[in-house]
Amino acid sequence: MKKFFIAIFLGVFLIFITAHCEKKIYVLAEVGGVKKIITAINAKKNLPLEIKFIHSVQKTPVIEILNFDGENFILQRTIYKSHGVGLPFLESDGNFHFEDGNFILEMHREIKNLELRTGLGTQLTITLNGKIFELYKNFPSGTKIIFQKQL
Repeated sequence: MKKFFIAIFLGVFLIFITAHCEKKIYVLAEVGGVKKIITAINAKKNLPLEIKFIHSVQKTPVIEILNFDGENFILQRTIYKSHGVGLPFLESDGNFHFEDGNFILEMHREIKNLELRTGLGTQLTITLNGKIFELYKNFPSGTKIIFQKQL
């Protein structure tokens, strides 16, 4: 009988621990094949992520607004100043409009594996849950930035 209660206690304890352990999103920089943790944050629903960069061809700013849905990041909005290579513009991609001098495309695009790269002159910056990371100041051009849910 004693073993039975110990087994029940351990089962309940494991369920409690598992349910209360927050999953994390890790932002890593891969330099020379070595990954370095930039930050780790609780992977809660509606976690905001903003990506800012200077477009490599147009040389104008681009802002991408994403939210975490508990499993993946969802690209909700892209904001930019000029049309060009690699920038979305079709209404079939979402709700495309012009507002306050910006082209805006609102959408719901699921991103399972989010990876970025720093680039020469691109000034790659992310804002994750209100905290700003100026990646271009801390990592050389070509550094892979990886968002992953576990280590």
